[in-house]
Amino acid sequence: MKFFSKYLLLCPVLCIFFITKVFSQQNEVIAGSVVYHGTVVDDQQKPLPGVSVFIQERRGQTQTNKKGEFNIKGSKNDVLVVKMPGYFTSQVVLSIGDSLRVTLHSAPADAGEDDNANIPFAVRKKRELSAAVTVLNSDAIPQLPTNDLRNLFSGRVSGLYQAQVGTAPGTTATTVMVRSMNSLSINNARIFVDGTERDYADMDLSEIASVTVLKDAATLSWYGLRGGNGVVLVNTKKGDPTRSYIRFDSQVGLQEAVNLIKPLNSYDYARLYNEAVVNDGGTAPYSQTVLDAYRNGTSPYLYPNNNFVADYLRKTSPVQRYAFSMGGGKRTVRYFASVSYLNQKGFLNHTETPSYNSNISYKKYNFRGNIDFEASKYLTVSLNAGVRIENRITPGTGLTDVMNTIFNTPPNAFPVLNADGSLGGASQFTKNPLGLLQQSGYVSDQNRVLLATLNIKQKLDFWVPGLSFNVLASYDGVGNYISGLSQQYTVSDQTLATPQNYLTASPVGYRTTTYGNNALQNEFWAGFDYDKEFGSHSLKVSLRGQRFADKAPERLDFRNQGLAGRADYSYKQRYFAGFTAGYSGSENFAPGKRYGFFPAGSAGWVMSEEDFLKKLPVISYLKARASYGLAGNGDIDGDRFPFESFYSRNLTGGGYSFGSTPAATNSATELNLGNPNLTWETIRMLNAGFDARFFNNTLGLSADYYYTRRSNILTGSVYPSLIGQSAGLINLGSVQSRGVEMSASYTRRINKLTIGLNGNILISKSKVLSDRLVGVPTYQQTVGHIAGSTLVFLSDGLFQSQAEIDNSPRQTLSGKAAPGDIKYKDIGGPNGVPDGIIDNNDQVRIDKSTLPNTYYGFGGNFRYGIFDLAFQFQGVIGRTVNIQGLVNSGPSSFNQLSLRRFIPENAANAEFPRLGIADRGNNTAASDFWLRSGNYLKLKTAEIGVNLPNNLCTKFGLNNARFYIGGLNLFTTNDLGIGVDPEIQIAGRGTTYPYSKIYTLGLSVNF
Repeated sequence: MKFFSKYLLLCPVLCIFFITKVFSQQNEVIAGSVVYHGTVVDDQQKPLPGVSVFIQERRGQTQTNKKGEFNIKGSKNDVLVVKMPGYFTSQVVLSIGDSLRVTLHSAPADAGEDDNANIPFAVRKKRELSAAVTVLNSDAIPQLPTNDLRNLFSGRVSGLYQAQVGTAPGTTATTVMVRSMNSLSINNARIFVDGTERDYADMDLSEIASVTVLKDAATLSWYGLRGGNGVVLVNTKKGDPTRSYIRFDSQVGLQEAVNLIKPLNSYDYARLYNEAVVNDGGTAPYSQTVLDAYRNGTSPYLYPNNNFVADYLRKTSPVQRYAFSMGGGKRTVRYFASVSYLNQKGFLNHTETPSYNSNISYKKYNFRGNIDFEASKYLTVSLNAGVRIENRITPGTGLTDVMNTIFNTPPNAFPVLNADGSLGGASQFTKNPLGLLQQSGYVSDQNRVLLATLNIKQKLDFWVPGLSFNVLASYDGVGNYISGLSQQYTVSDQTLATPQNYLTASPVGYRTTTYGNNALQNEFWAGFDYDKEFGSHSLKVSLRGQRFADKAPERLDFRNQGLAGRADYSYKQRYFAGFTAGYSGSENFAPGKRYGFFPAGSAGWVMSEEDFLKKLPVISYLKARASYGLAGNGDIDGDRFPFESFYSRNLTGGGYSFGSTPAATNSATELNLGNPNLTWETIRMLNAGFDARFFNNTLGLSADYYYTRRSNILTGSVYPSLIGQSAGLINLGSVQSRGVEMSASYTRRINKLTIGLNGNILISKSKVLSDRLVGVPTYQQTVGHIAGSTLVFLSDGLFQSQAEIDNSPRQTLSGKAAPGDIKYKDIGGPNGVPDGIIDNNDQVRIDKSTLPNTYYGFGGNFRYGIFDLAFQFQGVIGRTVNIQGLVNSGPSSFNQLSLRRFIPENAANAEFPRLGIADRGNNTAASDFWLRSGNYLKLKTAEIGVNLPNNLCTKFGLNNARFYIGGLNLFTTNDLGIGVDPEIQIAGRGTTYPYSKIYTLGLSVNF
């Protein structure tokens, strides 16, 4: 695999070099052409450097110099195209004469009606779309180093919710959801890169051209059973025949660990442990003499006082990223190539040894080469190839084990090092953090990934004008190689009369190497496109057949296939109608019941083209649109082939007994009961909205109302247990969801100041219409509540006295109740009425979820002269977080939050329940006592930059250069009241890898 990847990396670069050499000759010059001289200026009549200027048929091309001047060869009646990002494109018909002055007018920051938007296997002008589609170009995204590229898009795209749930180097753990939750379990959107299903989390920003979010049936029905949860289309960059460029980006910075749960010192830990034992009716294990020794530090080996968090977690660690890209070409050959490097170190401390460094780290190399070759006027071949090399280093016993030890080992458990320099330990605590980091080896996880996509387009104009045949084939290969060093340490408890050793030491040795996660994924699409204009009429038709396979040696292949079709009609580029349909099949369902048909229709009307609105100068553009149709979800969260009934074989005896002298025999045991009638989830989608721009395109506004109803959601069966067998899945669930989505932009230039503002928000509400729950009280049913609701006991504060306990319903969640325990409300008994007993009948379904019902983002970019500022906020509303795993995590992991517990002296102001060692079920039960609002507003990204003046750029031979400082995850309004970022999923007992902020210094240079 190493040999394969090593030489494969050279292929894109060599191909580009060869092709650009072969086709580097000048374009043909038409007879009778002359040289036209011109100047390009902006709204303020100031020269614009770096503008692309070319003849419409691309027979000549150039760029303006630093004074905005250009020379180009052309002929009379040729159409000259003048184009630059951030400005409306201008077209000039050449006439007699050789001097031109072209003015480019500033365009809004978001895509205009004539900008392109990607939909499945087609590109449309925005004004042609009647579907709910949002496009974001990568130029609007800051260049910041991050372990998951998706983090940079948070808050930027309306209708796309992305939450960072993992922060360790090399971790790509981000929740991706389109619009709102409308299922009972699976809500993750599908991601397609260059037309085939693959993720983009580990790609580099330099590779990506745009991200498009498909949100309604008008586009999602194309994917049939794969479109029900929404789709994110990612397109990589292509070569531009109008200009050639080289770009270099560099960021060097620091990650800062934040929101760490602070540990207790040994004195506080021991006295709180005494308190917990006494609360349980026992005798305090630590005497006052021992407490004084912990407090005074008089005997550190006998009475240690450790701070594992401070000692073994750094507060900062370095991160760096470098990216080099280039693009260009001619009409017949266009190329784009990039290479990038990311190096992210971890927060673990004291990890270096003479033999290795076990600190968690992540190194990533990304290579990309995209080539478009027009072999003839009829045939175009495109190859997009990406290669990724990743190396993840983790401690020998795993990051989770190390974090557990750091956070959950009592500070007085043992001295890390004994007086003789040996590792300290005890019979209960053999995991010494220094031993784990310096004498347990390390694991090197190397990943090699190849992502290749071939597109072929054969025009059939010689047969039927406007007809073409198209093929897409992808080849994604993944290879994983695990190696490293292994070692074992010994710990010694020298506090005993006779010192005792635990674990058996072993020297450094090579870890057993393994090849794993070797997988191959192929996707194939083939079909016809027909694009034709008939006067004022335009018809665009697509038809594709598709097949997908995901293969690995250790399992059966995953496969799906189907057909997809689309027809879009427009009249005068003002009235639009479209029809899309997918006929899709999945192996998850029984033969004969594997295929479904998912149609959708849409319509749009550019109202601003009508005479009654043309007279209103305030309205620059106004379009109304609507769609309705079906999409499907064939994902099954569980075993494969759930329509089958499976059996397990017992070949070693111990099965059924037969004979006069009964003896166990080899046998087979029935597993789950299959459901041959299982089918897919069907989602009905309605969307209605408008797009508008006002005041000469300075203010943009889009709004959508949507309604979805998902039926046949997979749930557990309702068969009673008396059948003696676990039953399979059934299609019994149904959820409806509705919401409003809005986005706005404002762009204006005032003398030297350029202003760009953006904002988006989605407000949603879901409701479960049916579910499998039977035989439970109405107040525990999911029906009528939001999807993802929570079942909890309702708390009523903390018991303040024994008298209050005696006069309250009897608590049965633990053996006894005491002052300082959580008090629960008596909701109902077996008959649905309060019965004076707190048990499972008193749990209540409440509309709280870990996913928000409202999420939004807003930001801006400003430029004045050579200075610029950009920032982006992200926020959520309606998210709930359970903090019980952090606060109530004892006994071995008491922390600073434990100081805020109930004690008689501060009973009325106590924030958390009393401490205890055993019999704590009353205070650890799922209850609303532990739920906190996860709403937050976060400054996700920010950048301040200085652009090198034009005269200095000219002096150094540069088009432009920019120096900047930037940051990621800089500020959050909510810490849950316990000092923890609300965006991170809380894994109980405080073992989550630290959340981090990133600060960088950056340089961006264009040649």
